[in-house]
Amino acid sequence: MHPLGTVLRSRYKIIHPLGSGGFGETYLAEDLDIPTTPKPKCVVKHLKPQNQNEVLLKIAKGLFNREAEILYRLDKIHNQVPELFAHFEENGEFYLVQEFIDGHDLSKEIIAGQPWGEAEVKKLLRDVLEVLVVIHQQSIIHRDIKPHNIMRRRQDGKIVLIDFGAVKEIKCLETNTQGQVTSSILIGTNGYMPNEQANGKPKLSSDVYAVGMLGIQALTGIPPQNLPEDPVTGEIIWRDQTNVSDRFAEVLTNMVRSHFSQRYQTAAEALQALTQSPPTPKSDRWRSLSNRKVIATGGAVLLGSIMSLYVVSRYFAKSPTPPNPQAVTPQPPIVTPKPPSTIKKFSQLPCDSDQQLSSPPPATGKPTWETDVYKYYGQINQKTKEANGRGLMAFKQNNFQYYGDFKKNKRSGCGRLSYPAKSNIDYYLGQFENDEPQGLGYLKLRNGNEYRGKFAKNKCQGEGVYIYADKTERDGIWREDKLEGSDNFSCKGSSASSMPTISFLSPKPF
Repeated sequence: MHPLGTVLRSRYKIIHPLGSGGFGETYLAEDLDIPTTPKPKCVVKHLKPQNQNEVLLKIAKGLFNREAEILYRLDKIHNQVPELFAHFEENGEFYLVQEFIDGHDLSKEIIAGQPWGEAEVKKLLRDVLEVLVVIHQQSIIHRDIKPHNIMRRRQDGKIVLIDFGAVKEIKCLETNTQGQVTSSILIGTNGYMPNEQANGKPKLSSDVYAVGMLGIQALTGIPPQNLPEDPVTGEIIWRDQTNVSDRFAEVLTNMVRSHFSQRYQTAAEALQALTQSPPTPKSDRWRSLSNRKVIATGGAVLLGSIMSLYVVSRYFAKSPTPPNPQAVTPQPPIVTPKPPSTIKKFSQLPCDSDQQLSSPPPATGKPTWETDVYKYYGQINQKTKEANGRGLMAFKQNNFQYYGDFKKNKRSGCGRLSYPAKSNIDYYLGQFENDEPQGLGYLKLRNGNEYRGKFAKNKCQGEGVYIYADKTERDGIWREDKLEGSDNFSCKGSSASSMPTISFLSPKPF
């Protein structure tokens, strides 16, 4: 482990460790070369081969450089893979310097005992597979897809795939009795790793398996390693644990087949199966055609018998024999194109999947801590007197109530801020940072309207959409709660002042 304050390559100053594992350590660092205040953050991964044999170090260096080239290539073709800033070797040890992803990993969203709905899981799988398609097109296998390695980026709510498994081999290079160089570490995680990968022969479809298990975990609320297997076929038994459509169940089942030959072979195949509509039965197609003919006949009567006779006579002039109705190809109705719905941009926000926030607990019973201003129910560090984790804060004088995440006495993470009855705002649900709505979330107004999009320092700030109760929308860029190009149109309804200020909401020290 490197001590805090260590400067690597005269540039990257270690701030604090992020984690360690079988492959090495990971640190949060500052880039001292960038002339800004504060210094931009980055992630430094330290890989030190256990065996310092000269031959093995040479092989490790070649492997390291090869995998670094892959990472460089990936971040150039997809912005949902961390950018690789540098890779270097010092004293037989290897370092990767990557982009710091500000956000949270999906282990904060996919929680045991809290199953998701089918629509939410489909969207998650689409988001992951769309990134994985590009990676598979480069013939690269991630090898360690799991909730901890999928980040939800704070700035836009998009997922980012991190921690590719390939470079981890460097840590445990060794020679066997025949003098062959091998890696003694198994890349992958139990529950998300299929048989062929456990046997050291991963394939592109191994990633598909991991994504499928991620979807089943979200649907059932059961960690993959806790799901039973069929003792004969080895297939995962999960269908009886959730209520899901047959079509979606079929796709998931084909993603997690025990034998790789029976799975979708690439992320592209899985994504196509997930997004394509099921075929319409012939009987339904004929019923649809018959309905169209009935409607067309009624319309012809209304337009007049002359037009009907004209159309029929022209048709039979070209066709001497009456046409076979089953041979007629039904023509789709003419639909006037509508502009795309902007709500799709923010239909799923980072905190939406937190089902606890939709129904906060009541502020009843003995509080954990109480002041003249509020009652607090939740976790407190008795030594530091700081609130950390999930908690409920109920204000006494104005009936505001916050339920969500705390960090060092500050509202930080996902939370729901409920407003008093006299306010035209019902609640805000979304991301908080240092006590303020900051990131992505939405305001629900009491008249049925809502704003979904970006917030900064308690304000609607950036890209967002205002949705009326009738589902019509006004989208654009918002500055200080106002829509650009409009006459003071506010995201908060008629009373913009009803959004509480930070000085009003900041909790006093416990």
